[in-house]
Amino acid sequence: MDELEDNPCLLDHLIQSKIAEKHLLSGKIITCAKFDEKYSKCAENQIIEEFPEHIIGCKLFKKEKKIITVTSRNSLTIRISSNLSVLSKIQCDYFATSICSLIIGNSAESCHVYFGSVIGELIDWKPHEDEKPIMRKGHKGMIFSIVTDSTRIFTISDDRTIRMWPIDDRESGPLCTVFGHTARPFAICVDPINYRIYTGGIEQTLFCWKYDERSIDLRQKIAIPIGVIQKISKIDDSTLAISSQNGDLLEIHVEQQSLKSKIVILKDDLMNFANLNGKLVILTADNELILFESDAMLRIIFRCTNIKHMTSSDDSVVAWHQNTWIVITTSSVHRLKLSMNIISATCHASYVAIKTIDGIIHVYNFADVENIRCLKRFRAQNASMIPAVISVVHDNLLVIGTTHGELYHVDLDEPNDDIRLSLSRSTSFELFGGKEVTCIRSIPNSSIFMTLGKTGIWSTIRLIRGGTTNYEMEVMNFRSFSTSSRMAWPSKFIEWKGNLLIVGFYGTSLIIWNSTTNLPIFETYCGGGHRIWQLNGSEENKFNFDFIRDSQLCRQKIDFLSKNYWISNAHSSPIVAASGSSNYLVTVSLDGHLSISDGNLKRILTIFVGENLLCTDIYDEADENGTVYILTGGGKSKLSIIWFNSLEFKNSSVFSLRHVSRPDEGRVVAVKTCRIAQKTYFIASYSSGTIEVFGGISLESVFSIEIEDSLGIAAKMDYSKSQLVVGTSGSYILTYDLLEDGVLREKQRVKLPDRSGVTSISYIPEDDSTIIGCDSGHVYKYHTSTITKIHSHLSTVVGIVVTDRNRIHTVSLDCAVVTSSMSPSATSSRIPTIIGMPNGMVKTGESTLVVVGDGIQSIEC
Repeated sequence: MDELEDNPCLLDHLIQSKIAEKHLLSGKIITCAKFDEKYSKCAENQIIEEFPEHIIGCKLFKKEKKIITVTSRNSLTIRISSNLSVLSKIQCDYFATSICSLIIGNSAESCHVYFGSVIGELIDWKPHEDEKPIMRKGHKGMIFSIVTDSTRIFTISDDRTIRMWPIDDRESGPLCTVFGHTARPFAICVDPINYRIYTGGIEQTLFCWKYDERSIDLRQKIAIPIGVIQKISKIDDSTLAISSQNGDLLEIHVEQQSLKSKIVILKDDLMNFANLNGKLVILTADNELILFESDAMLRIIFRCTNIKHMTSSDDSVVAWHQNTWIVITTSSVHRLKLSMNIISATCHASYVAIKTIDGIIHVYNFADVENIRCLKRFRAQNASMIPAVISVVHDNLLVIGTTHGELYHVDLDEPNDDIRLSLSRSTSFELFGGKEVTCIRSIPNSSIFMTLGKTGIWSTIRLIRGGTTNYEMEVMNFRSFSTSSRMAWPSKFIEWKGNLLIVGFYGTSLIIWNSTTNLPIFETYCGGGHRIWQLNGSEENKFNFDFIRDSQLCRQKIDFLSKNYWISNAHSSPIVAASGSSNYLVTVSLDGHLSISDGNLKRILTIFVGENLLCTDIYDEADENGTVYILTGGGKSKLSIIWFNSLEFKNSSVFSLRHVSRPDEGRVVAVKTCRIAQKTYFIASYSSGTIEVFGGISLESVFSIEIEDSLGIAAKMDYSKSQLVVGTSGSYILTYDLLEDGVLREKQRVKLPDRSGVTSISYIPEDDSTIIGCDSGHVYKYHTSTITKIHSHLSTVVGIVVTDRNRIHTVSLDCAVVTSSMSPSATSSRIPTIIGMPNGMVKTGESTLVVVGDGIQSIEC
């Protein structure tokens, strides 16, 4: 490795070497890209091939002071390591192109080379012994990576399989073939000490496998939302370095115990179980209910027979058969009988809701063990209503979620036994799709609670007192996680270090994801979705995941600190648009996330709004309610509005969200919030050429206008003091008056001399002028029918900001911010950006310019 310091261009190709300590700086790995000019300038010895041929493998033989390189055309070259001069070159007699390789052996003369070809053949070649290489067949797609543990070869392919091959028996086929990936797996890493294999690719998931002499078993899947996994490298026995195609770098710690598929702690056949503050409750297949002092099961403190059903919450357990039921809390056990047989029961804290065969629902409270009584007894209007979950929320209000996707509520302080439907039938179906409500979680000291549904949607609902005793419920926001997180059954909310996480199942995996960003933070293979399970915190950052598999009680360890991002931001793809105000910065990206930061660029909240976001706008001027409005739109023909009270948002990040879709109009390319006569309007421009005006947070369409085809589409918009200025892709500037009833009345149109199309626009109400940026890179000022060119860029202008000092700042794809004054004779200054691909520029705070793209750059203006 010492000799290679003079040849840094080769560092990228040392794919077989362990990462040396000198390449680690404070626990970080230094990486470089192929053919990067800033590295090649430092190399004393460089080689330029006569024809384009990719080097796909490299190995240094330090004692011999030789370097072997192999190329995609299956050639091998031996060079002197000191000056890279060629000693010999051998061409492999194989016709297909190769995309990966592996070189093993102790010397350049006895080396053993493996090629992975684009047609799926593993080429086994000993250059100094074989006249023809041996073709090992088995894969049905191109081979992406080859690794070894010194006795076996492991390959991963486009056919989504991992295959294990013997090194010594060159004529045999694979020892083992396993499936698991559902998309292209590009990377594979082997840990021969612990007999582990790690793979990853397009799925953004780390697959952890255990292998022996003849088999490979999948033990764990860990979600890694950093983009397509390109490389997996082993740092030590429990630490991996993972890089993605978008340049992010992640350190992940995989403990040996977490790779065990299960720890069986009880071999008796089980039907159900629950952990209550260390106590373990189990229901066996023999209809026996047993309460243990601890999960070590050394001492039984309660036993009961002839019990067939059981359900639990974090704080209590209820079990029943016919008309007998038992309630177990953290401090007491109670056995009761009813006059009717029980159909179902559910519990929350000290509350139990029971439905009997006569259709009556009973609500009990066990908080006071001396005075156990039935609080409510009622019959729901829907006779088929079966409680699935219950929770007590603000002002002692019991909320019931049913198996049919409905919410009911009953005031426990009221003397009557009335139960009310909380949401309309249509709203309930929109949230839960007629499927089971899986969780209700109240937010302490507030009138807000959250719900989860089996269909993969979670919602935030606010209680509004309609009178002395009546309540109404308002859906603040709801979001589906089925697309980006593949979530089929979200089941539970948990808190971890101030973050609200959602736990659920998809296929064979338990997934935990952040409730605001909608990004998975942990995924583990568990052999199938499980309805009977619990997740309990054993330490500050570790959880016990207990579940029943094959009638056995099993446990897996989950460590939330197993991943450490070295390079990360709020978005997993480049930022495509931004909007700013004196207090907030809003950014959106194609991955569907919207991030809200304060004026100091400190992130407040990141939420998943919808896929393919393209534009955003913020209105932060205080209205009569102190409400802030944020608009987003994108490629799914959906306009989304987020609004919040600034004080509520600062204290608890409470916000509301609503969508409206226009699939016939195409993409939403520009959005704008407008205030006139104490009314708020939201304007959207579509790729079909239509401009639509929506009134208020109800997003009711009040007016639409279709731009003539010759004008192009309304690509950019700006608004101030009842004037809406529109720049079109056909290089027109259109000015509209926004009337109090939301109608747009055209006031003026002008054709720019530049025919490249408007790509950015800013309206200055003080002198009724407009600054326009074009695709050609030119920046113009339009005032009183006069068009003046101010300055020019080398590429498309993507952002314009006019400061209070009448100075114009523009940014372009040429990666520079140009600043000039309104005067045509004034000189301009040019500042390069650190953003490689700028997509916009806004002003935030008092005097801060923010350039966004593949990152965020702050510039004082």
